[in-house]
Amino acid sequence: MTDLRRRSVLTGAVATALAVSAAPAAAAGPTRRRAFRLGVNYTPSTRWFHLWEDWREADLRRDLGDIAALGLDHIRIMLLWSAFQPEPHLVSGEKLDRLHRFLDLAGAAGLDVEVTVFNGHISARYWTPNWLQTTPEPVNWFTDPAALDAQHALLRALAERIGRHPRFLGFDLSNEPYYYWDSYAGLTVTPQQADAWARSLCATAEEVAPGKAHTVGCDRAPWDNGRYFTRAGLADAGNVVAIHPWTSFFGTLKTDPLAAFATHNAERLIQVAQAYATDPRREAWIQEDGAAPSIHFSDATRPLYGEWLSRSIRNAASCAHTLGFTWWCSHDVNPALVPNLNPLEYDLGLYTNDRRLKPAGQALKDLVAEFDRTPPKPEARPAAIVVPDADPTRGNDRFFALAAEGRRVAFVLQSRASDANYLKQRGITELIQP
Repeated sequence: MTDLRRRSVLTGAVATALAVSAAPAAAAGPTRRRAFRLGVNYTPSTRWFHLWEDWREADLRRDLGDIAALGLDHIRIMLLWSAFQPEPHLVSGEKLDRLHRFLDLAGAAGLDVEVTVFNGHISARYWTPNWLQTTPEPVNWFTDPAALDAQHALLRALAERIGRHPRFLGFDLSNEPYYYWDSYAGLTVTPQQADAWARSLCATAEEVAPGKAHTVGCDRAPWDNGRYFTRAGLADAGNVVAIHPWTSFFGTLKTDPLAAFATHNAERLIQVAQAYATDPRREAWIQEDGAAPSIHFSDATRPLYGEWLSRSIRNAASCAHTLGFTWWCSHDVNPALVPNLNPLEYDLGLYTNDRRLKPAGQALKDLVAEFDRTPPKPEARPAAIVVPDADPTRGNDRFFALAAEGRRVAFVLQSRASDANYLKQRGITELIQP
């Protein structure tokens, strides 16, 4: 492949796109600017992530109305990479227009939008465009210079179309990208190469859409297992750290969903990420967390679902420098439309697939109202558990034990534990050995 940065990106809209863009702009809905934001990852109730190719505006309006009815202030959406960039030198003008129109519709519902772009893996499906699927091995889009140029070009085209939209929150580079190379593609990507990919594309995102929430959404694996990215590299990429705790995958919700581990795990991961960040005021974001009550809860613990949800979010809200909490996900997936997924994928919504509010949705709606009446305030964390730079999980037991006692504590890396100025910036006056 040639240097794609030197090639023009084709963004001319076809007739159907002109019809979309010619539609009147959606009226601005209510603007909610909470200090601690509450939102949801949007899974369309009818077209799933194929909404970009099978555009049904009435369905989108209804779904966004469902989300707005909960009082939430933002959503995160997934682009279908193959639809937006079907060839390395071609960005679809039709899809850009549809994305702009989607932000109009979200705005009419009072919702801001985080846009996740280079999606190799979402919900156990793989979404890379065909031009990356070469043989005998696929193109390594994390290291191949031409593939990287194509990604930079797509970010620039997206920013040109939506970067100044009042409802645009920022770019999330990719959803848990390591599962693409780890479980499907057989590619080799080192943590250093992953860091370089994130750093370079986040820099472009900031260049073309300055001041937005640019990030790369990752689950707990890089933090707890030290795999895929380096912890320090991930903590500093972009301008906000996006974390997917997925506490439900530990299995504890079947036995004791109100135990310290279950209700403080998202809080713990915020503290871990902030311990690795160069900037003591680095902002974190619980960008995904959720549970499938039919699978991750037992019959005995299922009635505690709403309380677990509420406590977990309250504890995350106790952390300073936190953007907010974004639930996975808005609507259940229709098994008839999307067959052969892992069964848990069908039952994660706040609404059923036919748009009936579920207990999880009611619990989140109640919490939104509570936070609007009494906004949560970050709590001081003068005590910090000292952890080895190479293994922050060494502090987990102590963290959860103190949380069970009602104490809010931070983490500090061993390499920074003697830096008085750094500790002062974070308000740390007591060091605790794990």
